[in-house]
Amino acid sequence: CIRLPSCSRMMRRFSRTVVMTCLGLTATAVSFAQSAPDPLVVRKAINDSCLATQGVKASVDKVEDLKIPAADRTIRARYYRPKVTTPLPILMFIHGGGFVAGNLGTHDNACRFLCKQVPCLVVSIDYRLAPEHKFPAQSDDCYAATLWTAKNAARLGGDPNRIAVIGDSAGGMLAAALCQESRDRQGPEFLAQVLVNPVLDFSRIDAKGFEGSRLFRGYYLNDLKDETTRLASPLLAENLTGLPPALVLVAEKDIRRRQGEAYVAKLREAGVPANAYCQYGADHLGPMWAAASPIAQEPMDVAIGFLKSAFKPRQ
Repeated sequence: CIRLPSCSRMMRRFSRTVVMTCLGLTATAVSFAQSAPDPLVVRKAINDSCLATQGVKASVDKVEDLKIPAADRTIRARYYRPKVTTPLPILMFIHGGGFVAGNLGTHDNACRFLCKQVPCLVVSIDYRLAPEHKFPAQSDDCYAATLWTAKNAARLGGDPNRIAVIGDSAGGMLAAALCQESRDRQGPEFLAQVLVNPVLDFSRIDAKGFEGSRLFRGYYLNDLKDETTRLASPLLAENLTGLPPALVLVAEKDIRRRQGEAYVAKLREAGVPANAYCQYGADHLGPMWAAASPIAQEPMDVAIGFLKSAFKPRQ
């Protein structure tokens, strides 16, 4: 795990009341039957924090909202295109927010930055949120949006043979699960996956320090039995062969760091090229990543270098 110099504190702009409510829960949060903070309050706090964080709003050539048809619903998405005329590689972007928060607006800066710097066509998925929509609605939306994007790549100006996925936090879990799902459904095929401070195993969050994760697990899952499925806990998947090369970005002080490093080790055992990069002195990046904040610059640069290499046309 390579350390990158920087420092940050997750959710530093949250109100103290919301921070203590979300992250200072007692054992009562373990039970789905007992009360928890209003998810709408939590959602607003996370979204406001992302939007209030200072970051880079890169200029790109085209930004357009999409309505992606699915079996019984319409999935909102947004695509970003740099000023390049040739068919572009495609990056599916899955935002974080504990499955209960985040949207196209909260992570707009990150999408613009990646679009310009890689460069690539970015498709940001506005998947359904918990607790209104429980597991596996989020994974279903991510797969359906990716399938549609691959089929419509030419119309968007993208190359269907060069697709990668990136996700942060909850989005990191959804990105990892999406790669497993796409492999098992015979496509679309990913060239690479980037997981940023991912949550990868809900079955191991009852230890001290995971109070906030227990809260989000309650919002997300229908039943605690769901936590051992590979869609909810990609780290528990028995078969990781055939997955795309992975970059897992972790933070030194993030309680989820060990899950990310364990996933890299397990991918390598399965013969999948995988590396972990650790940002020294940092906690879970959260809004810093969403805003493309200077604090998140180092891991963003590492991700951009990895994606540039993955997208390079093969001779």
